[in-house]
Amino acid sequence: MPAVVVRKFLVQVEEIFHEGGPHAARPLKRGAVVAVIANPFAGRYVEEITGFMEDLKPLGLDMARRLIDAIGEGGQAIEGYGKGAIVGAAGELEHGALWHNPG
Repeated sequence: MPAVVVRKFLVQVEEIFHEGGPHAARPLKRGAVVAVIANPFAGRYVEEITGFMEDLKPLGLDMARRLIDAIGEGGQAIEGYGKGAIVGAAGELEHGALWHNPG
């Protein structure tokens, strides 16, 4: 499979003290980590791409560590999580689905 080429990372953490309800005794932290990677399959049909899932696993682990470090508290403050993928105009829906396991 092709190498995973990371173009950039973004890590963001916000502290929420008040969002319309009572003031929080302890602020809620909401974080996100984003990795923009080159799509090695963009613009062409490739029969077998599922092996790229395995190649993405180290990136998924790296992203999780970056977010845990940014949020602090050894990850103990994390109450839930989600994941998503965006595929550019030259990509296919299945290219985003490759992130299912590594994410």
